[in-house]
Amino acid sequence: MMKNSGKTDHKRITRQILVTCLGCSEQDLSDEKHLINDLYADSLALIDMVIMISEQLKIDMDEKDIININTVNDLYCWVENKILAVSSDFA
Repeated sequence: MMKNSGKTDHKRITRQILVTCLGCSEQDLSDEKHLINDLYADSLALIDMVIMISEQLKIDMDEKDIININTVNDLYCWVENKILAVSSDFA
């Protein structure tokens, strides 16, 4: 089962992935920032982000998942929900 520190860990890892893929600073990553309009993510950055999230957080994510993710907070929520779903599968 995922502990509270797990939530902090996956958010921290997701933030690091965003910084790496988008070339922005952590200060740029407020929850309401739009990945494309505000942080200028292009298609290659989004694909890199999908790959890194899948590999580092050990969750299934592919390019079609990103279609409904618009903001930084959308991404955090998606990752958290996916991790919770995976955790409940093993409960």
